[in-house]
Amino acid sequence: MEVTKKNFKEVLKTLPKILQSASFIAIDGEFTGLHHNVKPSSYDTPEERYDKLRQGSMDFLLVQFGMCVFKYERENSRYLVHPFNFYVFPRPMTNSRKPDHRFLCQSSSIDFLASFGFDFNKVFRDGIPYLTSIEKDALKEHIKEKHAFFQQESSASQPSPGFLSPAAKKPVEIPPEQKEFVEGVCKQVDEFVKNDKEQTLNLDPCTGFQRKLTFQTVKARHESGLMLTTKAGEKGERYIEVTKATEEDKKLMMQKRLQAELDEVDDAAGFSQVIDLISSTGKPVIAHNMMLDVMHVLQQFSCPLPEDLSEFKELVGCVFPKLIDTKVMAGTQPFKERIPMTGLTELEKTLKCDPFTKPTFVTAPGYPTYCSSNDQSHEAGYDAFITGSCFATMANYLGTFLDPPRGRVSPTCNLIEPFHNKMCLFRVQDLPYLNLSGPDLIPPRDHVFHLTFPAEWRSHDIQHLFSTFGQVFVNWIDQSSAFVCLTNREEASEVMKTIERAPEYTLKTYKEYRRALNNATPEQPMDVAQPSTLGDHAISKTTATKSPFRVPRSLKRPHDASEVRGEDAEVAELTAVGGKKRKPMDPNAPVFVSRRSVSPVDSTSPDNQQPPHTDVPDKDPQDNLQTDAPKDEADSSTTSEIKGSAKEGDESKKLFEEPDTW
Repeated sequence: MEVTKKNFKEVLKTLPKILQSASFIAIDGEFTGLHHNVKPSSYDTPEERYDKLRQGSMDFLLVQFGMCVFKYERENSRYLVHPFNFYVFPRPMTNSRKPDHRFLCQSSSIDFLASFGFDFNKVFRDGIPYLTSIEKDALKEHIKEKHAFFQQESSASQPSPGFLSPAAKKPVEIPPEQKEFVEGVCKQVDEFVKNDKEQTLNLDPCTGFQRKLTFQTVKARHESGLMLTTKAGEKGERYIEVTKATEEDKKLMMQKRLQAELDEVDDAAGFSQVIDLISSTGKPVIAHNMMLDVMHVLQQFSCPLPEDLSEFKELVGCVFPKLIDTKVMAGTQPFKERIPMTGLTELEKTLKCDPFTKPTFVTAPGYPTYCSSNDQSHEAGYDAFITGSCFATMANYLGTFLDPPRGRVSPTCNLIEPFHNKMCLFRVQDLPYLNLSGPDLIPPRDHVFHLTFPAEWRSHDIQHLFSTFGQVFVNWIDQSSAFVCLTNREEASEVMKTIERAPEYTLKTYKEYRRALNNATPEQPMDVAQPSTLGDHAISKTTATKSPFRVPRSLKRPHDASEVRGEDAEVAELTAVGGKKRKPMDPNAPVFVSRRSVSPVDSTSPDNQQPPHTDVPDKDPQDNLQTDAPKDEADSSTTSEIKGSAKEGDESKKLFEEPDTW
């Protein structure tokens, strides 16, 4: 069901009953962009990843919120589904204290949504407004204080709460150019007072200063029997309404006006009430690759995100006590070996096949029917439905391990508990999830190295440098630095002993890099670009036969990563593989690989050809808006195989694989 400001109040009345009866609730979001300025890395710590998303993604808006409420009907052995598609937008209020939101749009994201038929008119014209609880409470407090002041100061012609503030009580001298205007208004009011048939007079629209003059002048002439109120017309023009009223009438009207203003704040809170209702039920909330979804929901509809990760975890626990990420679930035993790809689209396809059994889903009467044969990807409501159906299918699969096997596993069953509050850290190579309920895993990264180098270097230059150690996984940080991960962990202790120091590059262990980063200050930032600043310990020297290789200066890495594959810059940088033929190198060049002699590479040799990088079409909610960049790519960084470059006796190794243990 599509929900806009036109039918939101009606839908909101039905939600408490629907949500309270739910077995679980699946959600999904669509955003105006993904990342700004900061780029996630494959070797972020949990704190770094959270901070990058908090600083680089929260200026975008969540504009569509999908929610599917799944209720299991035991008598029919099926799930009854209530799907909702909420369009949300921070609409302005007449109250000047209402925050005027500013947000970012990413052109690739907007274009991506448009290509899937996203209706932006429903967002900007009919979007449901919202306020955080902090904004809502502050506005209500301001309104109550304002009305309390005017009740104390009220008199027959006292200006309305919509106009005068305590700081503006002093009378203003009427300028000569305004005297004609004031006299004309007073004449209108005098005639209105004498006319027993009229109870209300609307004066012509005027400026704020003219309204102030009107209030104070009318008050002086008519000390009782009148009430003046500032009103706004259909086009936003402001005018004064003059009403005949006794003291008792004025009190009643003031009370009604107070309630009307408080009701306006409640209306402006809008969609935030949906999040409050979901939170109050305590039901399991399911999402796929949910980190961005959860962060946006909290930031827009609850309260500003805290800087500290531990405080963020506490906040999530207060709002959503039971979160389940289907991407984490699909990538964990016993599913990991049976689900090769964990993107939402591929996950749904896999779960249709043996050994999985999909439950029966029936849409509630009056709601649109979703089915996988009618692909509506990147509509938040549809994606929420697919997410919920995948969760129910995987939950039931866990029942097959029981003795005797069970056909259905409830979302509250203890078999599901290991997946509670584990949030996927997308593209972090060796950290499967963020643990919202406790300390995070600390993966060993002694086989990961931080390398700085000239901007002209490309992936195969780094691979040459590490060729003695076989396959490497290259994760670009920027144009002149990258993380290099050895596939063969046993070789890690030899790297610093073997790769000789050179002016073109600097090399650090991950531990040294992390220590330098932690010790850096804003006044004295860590210098990762200049080899001379790292000291002699950065690269160990060793005696070795000179290599005929040098850095190929002619191969310049594109300044814009999107030139590599014509994709979104972020994804291109993460997935770029040097696939061109290498040029012959100068045999008289100084050494930079020192462990053993290496024969020059023949540019025509087939072994010199790097396998082309293949994108795997997929979809994940966190990258809903990524143009040409599905959320689950085969790998977000460079994986390479250097044939013939391993140590003697080593065979060609497989491409980098995620380890089974962390």
